Amino acid sequence: AGCAAAIRAAAGGLSVALLDRPRPRRSWAGESLPPGMARPIRAVFGQGIVAEGRHRPAMGTRSAWGSDALVETDFLRNPLGEGWLLDRAGFDADARAAASAAGVRIVAWQRGARVERSAAGWRAGDGIVARFAIDATGRPASLLRAIGIHRAAADRQIALVATFADSGDAYAGTTVEAVEDGWWYTTPLAGGRRVLAYLTDADLWRAGPRDWHARLGATLHIARCAGAGALAATPVACPAETRIAARFAGADWMAVGDAAASFDPLSSQGIATGVMMGARAGATLARLDRAEAIADWSDAYAMIVAEHASLRAHHARQEVRWPGSAFWRRRLPGMAPS
Repeated sequence: AGCAAAIRAAAGGLSVALLDRPRPRRSWAGESLPPGMARPIRAVFGQGIVAEGRHRPAMGTRSAWGSDALVETDFLRNPLGEGWLLDRAGFDADARAAASAAGVRIVAWQRGARVERSAAGWRAGDGIVARFAIDATGRPASLLRAIGIHRAAADRQIALVATFADSGDAYAGTTVEAVEDGWWYTTPLAGGRRVLAYLTDADLWRAGPRDWHARLGATLHIARCAGAGALAATPVACPAETRIAARFAGADWMAVGDAAASFDPLSSQGIATGVMMGARAGATLARLDRAEAIADWSDAYAMIVAEHASLRAHHARQEVRWPGSAFWRRRLPGMAPS
């Protein structure tokens, strides 16, 4: 999201600095692009950003949702085009390279450095002064927290994620299975690896790897699809809640990507929304009618958030096998996290 914003702002004639962590936080393996999303992302970063070699074409998705049957959706017949299984670290590196090629000054951000706001504008590190700042720091939303912008959580969802040598089935796509207290997914990765994740609410998870394996063994499909390597894997807990900023922009700042709105991973909206709304944010800054353009951009972001909430509720309503489940009840309209 930050790279997309920087590229479009530079294209509009602005001087842009991108503050980049030399050692970014651990990326979440197994992210994907649904059909139709590769084209707008290539329009921002260039054709090579999503291509075979580093990334894998996705042939479809399989899901056991609302019933015990595993149902396949074939991407090959989708008029929007192919889906993709991303090497996230490679994707991020290529996005930074595209920003540098577009004339963006990339500054390695050192631990302990600060971004400060004053009447004269924003100051960052040693000697960087700007009239406008974009928060693309992901879920930490560092700039928003610094200026007191609240981000409301819609749930307490976490992901228990493991990667391991792939010994699963040959399906080139993501497999999803709903269970009583959450849902699982598994996806093959480049380099002969596989990711497996169990998503549940933090208060419903009071166990460790042994229980993770027990719950995996109780699945109808995921354990078989993931393969024997999953039995020796140790998961790591990652935040996966839906969290939305109270405001997406102010007079001298905007937020993009997960800083603005972190979506449920089930939606597969995070990367595509971050790139497209980041690019639009950068272009907005170069507009002569900047204030009006930012207001329109904020309205568009609010519409995307509302559509995500509707989609999230739709998925929850489809899962009727566990009417007493707190996990599924909390995701129905009007239900707050408890």
